[in-house]
This record gives sequence, C-alpha cells and structure tokens, in this order.
Amino acid sequence: MPPEEAWSRVAGECPRRILGALHRSGEYHHGTSGRFPGKVLCCHRDTELPEDWSPTPAQALALEASGQLAAAHPG
Repeated sequence: MPPEEAWSRVAGECPRRILGALHRSGEYHHGTSGRFPGKVLCCHRDTELPEDWSPTPAQALALEASGQLAAAHPG
C-alpha cells in the first residue's frame, strides 16, 4: 500500500479530526489501550502513553508503509 493511502486511513480514524499531515509528521499518533476499550487514542508525541498502549492497525500500517515502524518501536 502506498504511504499516502495508509496515512489517509490514519486520518480517517482520528477521533479528534486532526489533519493527516500532523499524523504523518509524527506530531500525533493513534493507539489503543485496555484502559479505554474500543477507543482510538489520538495522542500528541509528548503525551505519556499507558503501559499497554499499542498502535492501531492503521497507524502500524502507515508507519510500515513509510519505513518508520522500526524507528517507532525500537527493540
């Protein structure tokens, strides 16, 4: 999938309706947490994330399509 399409999916799931360009630049990212079941969490890059936070499938796909997944989750 082209990165543009993948990032468009991230923007489409955003509960805060933040511009897709801000997601793509890394300013905001989407995830889920057992603390908020069934909710997409749109978090600023400086936000402390819950311990069980994990990227949404759209966020992970966009990072992978852009070659950023390894950088976002060093292991």
